[in-house]
Amino acid sequence: MLWKMLRTTWIGWVLIGGWMLFLPPNTHALPSFARQTGMSCTTCHTMWPELTPFGRFFKLTGYSISKSTKPYEFPPPLAGLVQLSFTHLKKDLPRKSIEDNWATHVTSTDNNVLSLPQEMSLYYGGRIYRHLGAFVQGTFDGAENDVMLDMTDIRYANTTTLWNKQLIYGVTVNNSPTLQDVWNSTPAFGFPYAASPIAPTPAASTIIDGTLDQQVGGMGAYVFWNNMIYAGGALYRTTDHGITKILGAGTTVDMETDGIVPYWRLVLQRQWRKHYLSLGTFGLTADIYPEGMHHGPTDRFTDIGLDTQYQYIVKSHIFTLHSTWIHEYQDWNASFDLGNTAKKSGHLNTFKIHGHYTYRSPIGDFGGSAGFFSTTGNKDILLYAPGPADGSRTGSPNSNGLIFELDYQRLEITNFLSLKCSLQYTLYNKFNGSHSNYDGFGRDASDNNTLYFLLWFMF
Repeated sequence: MLWKMLRTTWIGWVLIGGWMLFLPPNTHALPSFARQTGMSCTTCHTMWPELTPFGRFFKLTGYSISKSTKPYEFPPPLAGLVQLSFTHLKKDLPRKSIEDNWATHVTSTDNNVLSLPQEMSLYYGGRIYRHLGAFVQGTFDGAENDVMLDMTDIRYANTTTLWNKQLIYGVTVNNSPTLQDVWNSTPAFGFPYAASPIAPTPAASTIIDGTLDQQVGGMGAYVFWNNMIYAGGALYRTTDHGITKILGAGTTVDMETDGIVPYWRLVLQRQWRKHYLSLGTFGLTADIYPEGMHHGPTDRFTDIGLDTQYQYIVKSHIFTLHSTWIHEYQDWNASFDLGNTAKKSGHLNTFKIHGHYTYRSPIGDFGGSAGFFSTTGNKDILLYAPGPADGSRTGSPNSNGLIFELDYQRLEITNFLSLKCSLQYTLYNKFNGSHSNYDGFGRDASDNNTLYFLLWFMF
């Protein structure tokens, strides 16, 4: 029965995609940012959501550039997103490891999953008043069957001059470290831009690489001088109580921080002819209580990252290269005393590199990506314990693999709709420390190889 449903849904997606492919181009720009500026979506994006130099400028200036002379936008700059996806794993997951709900449809083998929807989001994206703007995302997560306040960035920005050169300055309130960043080489908006919500993922990741998303909220400030030097920082605190609680609405806080989490960012960039290059560094320090605790000793995590981005953009051809390296020092003072770790300290190193090519044609944009990822760190048999699918037989966090992706997007199909299709394949060479029998229950790294098909509808 479910295979019939899979086949029918796939045919429906193909028919919808074919219909959209041959619709005539439309000069109206959307979603809300494009409607506000009167510019095409491709002015700000290469393959959505990756930004162009102008897209980065638009974000840095507070989402406030507008074709209107009024100090506010009317109607309000609202936009929406619906994601539909299909996931196929090389080998079945343990039975009942995926919740089968109204939005997530699982076959009897637990290795084919339809997410209808995977996600539905409503955005306030654009100017609020004069130089104040926002990117606020409310999301229904089909896998979790829950509603939450997702990525949120509210900022005020303005310009002045310093040493006869333009200086952009701004302040931001947001709920994810690196979300305020405008480069796609840092975690919040880094590749892959979407992934299967049900496929197994490596047990270890650095705190700055998405672990604190919506777990913390705070305020930051930044300056950008002469289109060359960017410096910024922010102070975060947990979102389960106090003034930042609204920034974690709908999120269950399981990473309780003690006090303030400082974040910093520095970038040097240069743009010449059709080329763009940036080199940057970023990091944070966080004191976090062991899970389930709200007072007493804490563990400390110190993350330092380096990143670079190169872009070559001409009329029909775009090439982008991103690379990120993150080192995390882990002080397990609290967890070690509780018997949750075998060592009092440790470290993780994460390296990612991703290249993407886009060809712009009259019938839409076609793209292809290839990326490599690697995480290495200390062995810890308690921290990375054996367990079906998610565990580590050796106590090692080491994982690496490749991601390949094909994309097609047709922005501004009609006044109300844009489309992106992605076909992604993730290939693991090592998972949680081993190539074979990594979990101690007979599962190999390659068993987690994932074929993932995603449709994005934006309006």
